[in-house]
Amino acid sequence: MKKRTLVVFMIMAILTVLCFAGCSKEPMTLEKYAKDNPDIQESIDKAMNDSNVVVEIKENDIAYTFDLSKMEGYTEELAKSDEIVAALDQALGAAGGTFGGICKSIEESTEITGITTTVNYTWEDEVLVSKTFTSADADAGADAGADAAEGE
Repeated sequence: MKKRTLVVFMIMAILTVLCFAGCSKEPMTLEKYAKDNPDIQESIDKAMNDSNVVVEIKENDIAYTFDLSKMEGYTEELAKSDEIVAALDQALGAAGGTFGGICKSIEESTEITGITTTVNYTWEDEVLVSKTFTSADADAGADAGADAAEGE
């Protein structure tokens, strides 16, 4: 009986240790995945060098920041005007399929869930318009495209 109790106690102790060891394992995030794959960072750096966009990955969010102060043709007054802000907001509203598609594609290729894409239009450090997309937006964008095609 004492042996059985000792064996049961040892099994329980091992299972407890394994349970806590499993709990302490941090889940893979897109940020960690990118750090482990230097090709991804190289692609991001190339994209930033070839355009006026800053791309940052934190946890599972990819943030694209377009700073209008660095783009030709914009003045602060124009960039902050109601018309431009409304146009940017409307353009982002229609871009769900594109940015949601990025999330969906990354989730499928990395098997990391919960990817978001945030797009910011700024004037220097001031955010003028911001919208966050998920893979569900890719499906909504596809549905909207199909509805529009049926209407024609």
